[in-house]
Amino acid sequence: MKPPVRRIPDLLKDWDSIGKKIRRNGRVTVFLDFDGTLVDIAPRPELVRLTSIARRNLRRLARHPNATLVVVSGRRRPELLEHIGIPGIHYFGLYGWESNAKSALPASVRTTLRRARAHLKSLLCAYPDVWIENKRSSLSVHLLDVPSTLQPRVRRELRTKLLPFRKTLHAVGNIRDVEILPRSIPGKGMAVRRFLARPAHRKSFPLYFGDDFSDESGFAAVRRGVSVLVGRPRPTSARYSLRNPAEVAAALGELEATLSEMQALGKGQEQGRKSINTEGAEVGAQRSRRVWEHRRLLPKIQR
Repeated sequence: MKPPVRRIPDLLKDWDSIGKKIRRNGRVTVFLDFDGTLVDIAPRPELVRLTSIARRNLRRLARHPNATLVVVSGRRRPELLEHIGIPGIHYFGLYGWESNAKSALPASVRTTLRRARAHLKSLLCAYPDVWIENKRSSLSVHLLDVPSTLQPRVRRELRTKLLPFRKTLHAVGNIRDVEILPRSIPGKGMAVRRFLARPAHRKSFPLYFGDDFSDESGFAAVRRGVSVLVGRPRPTSARYSLRNPAEVAAALGELEATLSEMQALGKGQEQGRKSINTEGAEVGAQRSRRVWEHRRLLPKIQR
């Protein structure tokens, strides 16, 4: 019998307490998974669509001076640019390893990936519902169409077949697929920690949204902030939950509203200080004029 899944608070219902933490800090760094977090899962990777609400809220946050957005996905970076393409967002593909267009694997690793793909053909023959996506720098073995009763067996056989390549490659098990990665790609958590170590983000308040097993290392990397599991309840280290990408879009809207309120309040306080300073300067000038006039008249009075 499986142990009961720990219930974790709903982020939107607990937003008041989150908002207080954000107001105390002033700056946020938001990490977002893509499939299952920003977009609903589709039968094929190319069929996903970002909703207009999610796009609007991402665009507003990307323009906000007190927010930094980072999309961390198992997809290739060019795919993220194609599906989102909003300026001002950092796009990290291949679990955070592919941070720019210059990211490239050694030729020997690419050769090993090709050999591994050829070695897995027998698995495809045995399980017709399995298909392999060649990402060139990794392989994604998709299990979405495989009956749930068969998936444990497929995963075991997959790991057995990968044993000859274990010095160069490793397998990352996800909810709907198994990712075969070079060992030089450690995972999302390392990418998040490295980003937060940058001087501009060391003191920012981090938030991480993700739905998959590969997001657990990202959750661990933002312990001082907010980690959010998206989707069905499952064992997780995340501190908060949301039910689906639509609620993620709503949470991004709440975040943008909180930051905008802070910005408006800050401008109001600054204008108030300027007004006080201006009034103070005028009072001081009047006082100086009175003192000068008094001193100018004083000799005449004394005479």
